[in-house]
Amino acid sequence: MSETSSTPAISVVLCTYNGEQFIEEQLRSILAQTLLPREIIISDDGSRDRTLEIARDVIQASRHDDIEWTILERKKPLGPAQNFGEAMKKAQHEIIALADQDDVWEPAKLEILSGHFSADAGVLLVHSDATIINDQGIATGSLMNTLRVTSAELGLLASGQALRALVKRNLVTGATVVLRKSLLEAALPIPDGWVHDEWMALVAGGQGAVSYEPLRLVRYRQHSGNQIGANKTDIPEARRRLGESWSGFHAKKALRDQGITALLASSPAWLSTDYSAVLEGKVGHDQWRARLPLPRA
Repeated sequence: MSETSSTPAISVVLCTYNGEQFIEEQLRSILAQTLLPREIIISDDGSRDRTLEIARDVIQASRHDDIEWTILERKKPLGPAQNFGEAMKKAQHEIIALADQDDVWEPAKLEILSGHFSADAGVLLVHSDATIINDQGIATGSLMNTLRVTSAELGLLASGQALRALVKRNLVTGATVVLRKSLLEAALPIPDGWVHDEWMALVAGGQGAVSYEPLRLVRYRQHSGNQIGANKTDIPEARRRLGESWSGFHAKKALRDQGITALLASSPAWLSTDYSAVLEGKVGHDQWRARLPLPRA
């Protein structure tokens, strides 16, 4: 795609941690986009392997002299959410595309998703479906099917009512997300207990500004080394959650709800009365559940 004056400038924010196995394939898929980014930021969270060495080799071999590269390094890991939170602050351009270290982007990903922003100036965050792949790159299904997204939830995502679904569970996967830089002012810093993608989606959803693209635009790799991801909704994870104590479960809920409560207390001008009530209702429901008697074994 030839770049025009109406084409938004894009920054890619790619966070890494011991990602030597797949980082080269991911970087090459970004460099093969039909709409290239203007900037690629690699934020490394203290890798102890060859991740950055491989990344620098790819940069050195790249023929795209018009892409500005930045590598951020730290010795003490922040974890995925805060790594993304800090890296997004460094992005220079209007549109920010989030990237995981072990995925593969379909060639038209940036071109298709950036089109949502061009079509609607009110959109702050776009996410898409994805193809789940394993270590060997073999497709095993779709992301939304793996998450068991219902037709009702898809209807809310498609109709601009994403918040009503997102207060119940996260349906927005960071590896598929492209967002407007202006969202950062309302969404950062990411509160304790939240993952970056779900919090950014919640804040964008509170503005009726989430757009969903049903095309599978990322090959989303799930393997034993994932820190977060769709494989965290499988049977072993369900068993882990069932083994979690009642008090521990609600302590996590309470910590997350502190972030929502602080947001409500700030009375942002962009939060409508209706959506404020939705968020208040979620906090109230969590508090009500925490007061229930302990479930019997």
